Amino acid sequence: MRSGTGHSKQRRTLLEHLAATDTHPTAAEIAEDMAARGTPVSLSNLYRNLEILVASGEVVRLSLEGGPDRFDANVGPHYHVLCKDCHRLWDMPLREGDRFGHPIPRGFRLSSWEITVRGRCAACAKVRHPFQA
Repeated sequence: MRSGTGHSKQRRTLLEHLAATDTHPTAAEIAEDMAARGTPVSLSNLYRNLEILVASGEVVRLSLEGGPDRFDANVGPHYHVLCKDCHRLWDMPLREGDRFGHPIPRGFRLSSWEITVRGRCAACAKVRHPFQA
């Protein structure tokens, strides 16, 4: 986490909250959790502060199909693993030597890349369809 210079108290609290979790919460989940911890925040302020943190590079927005945006304070290089059934999202560290190795158009300046591995987690894989033998 960066030093937080120039951050409002609410923004620092939000950044600390995100840094302390690995669940990649939605804005609604963040608001609910902060309220439960005694630091309620309005959704409009929460979204504004999330936008500022994303723009400053201190938080990553994950826009995954079929659901609301999720937020990650882990801005270091890593992949994500997503269960398509329960929608749990895990960080997966890069292996040594992992890098973006695909050809890109001449003159294109790569600023970021992400990989999300999708499948079924072990818990969801155990659940069988009621009509399957």
